[in-house]
Amino acid sequence: MLGAVPDAPLRGREAEVDRLTSLIGHVMAGRCTLITIEGPPGCGKSRLLRESMRIAEGFGLSVCAKYTDGACSAGGPSRRDPEDLHLPYAVAVDNAHHLDHEDVRALIAREGGPDGPARVWILARRASAGAPPLEGVLLSPTAGTERVKLGTLPPGAAMALAADALGAPPDAGLARVLGRAGGHPRRLLELAQGMLEEGSIAVDGYRARLVTDRLPRRLVERAESSLMGYSPEFRQMVRVAAALGNEVSFEKVARVLNEAPTALLPTLDEVVAAGVLENSAGRLTFRDELLHRLITGWMPETVRDALRGQASGAPRPTAPALPAEPEADGPEAAPYGERLSDQEAVIAGLVHEGLTNRQIARRLGLSPHTVNYHLRKVFRKLGVASRVDLTRVVRGGTGKAPGPAPALAPPA
Repeated sequence: MLGAVPDAPLRGREAEVDRLTSLIGHVMAGRCTLITIEGPPGCGKSRLLRESMRIAEGFGLSVCAKYTDGACSAGGPSRRDPEDLHLPYAVAVDNAHHLDHEDVRALIAREGGPDGPARVWILARRASAGAPPLEGVLLSPTAGTERVKLGTLPPGAAMALAADALGAPPDAGLARVLGRAGGHPRRLLELAQGMLEEGSIAVDGYRARLVTDRLPRRLVERAESSLMGYSPEFRQMVRVAAALGNEVSFEKVARVLNEAPTALLPTLDEVVAAGVLENSAGRLTFRDELLHRLITGWMPETVRDALRGQASGAPRPTAPALPAEPEADGPEAAPYGERLSDQEAVIAGLVHEGLTNRQIARRLGLSPHTVNYHLRKVFRKLGVASRVDLTRVVRGGTGKAPGPAPALAPPA
């Protein structure tokens, strides 16, 4: 997980640090406290958790640090000295949304009950994510959970963070480009560091300046990999929303997905909790310009056009007729686009653009096996035997690819 380097200043979180200091200090008065640091991926939860551990150590507390990613559990070895078991202590758990039933029970019962030493639990977790047992603990009226919620950084703090990463403050032109990250710490750092590595930023003396306004490859790959970690329904909603604009109505997204709005509410909750979209009065807005640009860039222009066409109610364009001799007494062959399913038409168009099966699979969120399956059906329906023949049919003498499907099929 990319975050600020460990010895760099913590930027833009002064209010959160002050609150954590106050809450952790309660344990010195004999109070048990449960603190959660919450926010979407990449907002700096792990960085603030490390800061909270330093605060606890500054109070003289022994700290038991845990990391859970689904493989490591909260029941791992403690850093506490056996001689200090009667003293107040702190337990810090990163990625607490991965805690399961057993982990939660261990966390609650750890080292004594009400007669045990005062303790503070600090859990870093994604907002609105986690197993039901953890949610039950956090919502319990007896838990006294204190929530520290993280959002984006203010512009000044965001540029200070970029200066830490670049070794010099950005000039006005570079600051405008970095501002597209909307103050999201991880995307901002990956954008700045990736551009520096690829020569798009030059550091001259005491200033970092823009050389080329180009998205770094590592940022594109990281964002694409992150998106693929979510459900097919999540990816489909995000892609449709991106194709329709930086801000779009929920009703329009539901219409393109051919779903009742109520059926999409669980997916919408997932998308909002992940920090991709904000939902306000039925309008869906991407959290920042950079994220919208990244997601839009993964879709071919033909796919984006088709999605916009469906949103406006326009019919899907048909492709040129198959260049074959008509039967002597029969009708001409129907346009190839009318013979293929929507998904098959999309794949045929991408073959025409020169993409391999693996590249098509990545573009559409499908497996290469699924792409190969659809492509075989395309060959059979159009009576072609090679990609060259398919390209000739798609081109049809006009040089244009067919109109693609209005909706993206979820991966197999």
